[in-house]
Amino acid sequence: MVLASQAQHGMWITEMMHGGGTAYHMPFAMWFDGPLDRGAMLKACESVLARHPVLGCAFEDRDGELHLVPAADRPPVGFVRAADADDLLREEIARPFDLGRGPLARFTLAEVGPSRHLLLFVGHHLVFDGMSKDLLVRDLAAAYSGGPLPPLPMPYGAAATIPPEAAAYWHTHWRDRPTVVIDGVAGTARTAGRGETILLDLTAEMSGWEGVGVTRFELFLAAVHALLFRYGNAEPAVAVAMSTRRPETGEHIGLFATELPLYSAPTPDTTLAELAHDLRARLRELNRFRDIPAARAAGGIRPRPALAPVSISFRRRAADVAFAGLDVVAEWKMSNHMVRNVLHLQAVDGDDGLRLTLHHSPDLIGREHVERAGEHLRAVLAADPGLRLADLPLPAAAPVPAPAPVGTPVPGASAGAVDGELVEQVRQIWMEVLRIEELAPDEDLYDLGGHSLTITQISARIRKRLGVEVPFDVFLDDPTVAGVAAAVSELRP
Repeated sequence: MVLASQAQHGMWITEMMHGGGTAYHMPFAMWFDGPLDRGAMLKACESVLARHPVLGCAFEDRDGELHLVPAADRPPVGFVRAADADDLLREEIARPFDLGRGPLARFTLAEVGPSRHLLLFVGHHLVFDGMSKDLLVRDLAAAYSGGPLPPLPMPYGAAATIPPEAAAYWHTHWRDRPTVVIDGVAGTARTAGRGETILLDLTAEMSGWEGVGVTRFELFLAAVHALLFRYGNAEPAVAVAMSTRRPETGEHIGLFATELPLYSAPTPDTTLAELAHDLRARLRELNRFRDIPAARAAGGIRPRPALAPVSISFRRRAADVAFAGLDVVAEWKMSNHMVRNVLHLQAVDGDDGLRLTLHHSPDLIGREHVERAGEHLRAVLAADPGLRLADLPLPAAAPVPAPAPVGTPVPGASAGAVDGELVEQVRQIWMEVLRIEELAPDEDLYDLGGHSLTITQISARIRKRLGVEVPFDVFLDDPTVAGVAAAVSELRP
């Protein structure tokens, strides 16, 4: 049993409160053509599981702290014959994970033809991230060829701390921007929803920025911010996936990534190159606090599937790995058919160029708007870096509607219907956890600086003292002492 990381805790409680569906499922498929040794491949999968113990874990809340514990069963490694690979992919990606029982990873090797096989890995994001795909392929290839895979220690267990400078940074920089305008359409994501994808090849467009003095990721980020600004978003907000790997965790499969919001404030006279350099500086500052989740450091941010309505994952893919005697094609950008915000841009930059997947929610923005946004992004990347944002060959900016409130707490009028002693017991628990000397029954937890850890600590004390398991979604519906006390009253036998 080891302590989960802050990123794992935040993701865990978000799924517990919102119900993530497949939003945190991370599928990865490899197609093999040739004389595959089935036994050796299945044994290689087992070797990978033995090397990376996090894949055999589950998560358990113990007294308000989240721990990784051994799963009830070993991760399955199965073999099937599949006449229809599409059905297999759809079923395996959709098959749910039990976070409390585990396991949170599974392998399926499928024979889809006389000399054609599909290896599908599906892992929960709690134990797997984008860079883990490269490590998975490398270790599978080594094990398939008979090479040793020495086991790695569990890479988690450090106590969660918030440095004062990180708290100060996020108190200053956090902006709640739930709404984004894309191609004239305003969208606000409340929960994770069904997702669709559009694929783009931006290899040619990424070749015109040499000499600007920024990385390929930074120029891509600048292009996205520029496009959002031209759409009428005065202060674009984009959540950026950032690696939290250190030298000691560089070889580990697991969750070593975070998503942090990055804001810009350009003007019509700002050039693309100036915007790129401004974002470069902002990224350097943000990078100092990449280990600290913004919601935990700032406090007062309701747990939500995404911290910004648009997000970017930009990853440099490792070089291809050979499997002896086999032709291999890997699907680096597979979709889990859900999206956590309005638009997610997943870019994979490899030796064969840059491929972009636009994940979007059709319930929030139509496909035709996302397709146009993709072509507009292509135009920005192909533009002269010295061009002013006002001169980009794009549609005129659309007005930005007033942001909708993220949520309105249910009034705490229920306190009158709940025993006063129970309300006082819950109030005392809140004051202990929040370390404040006084609060009213109708004060909002998030207005008081509450966050995901606060919620689990309050729930743990209620469970221990009052014998009631309060569902986490109560802290979304009515995050007040009165609301939680009312829930406890209803749940008491």
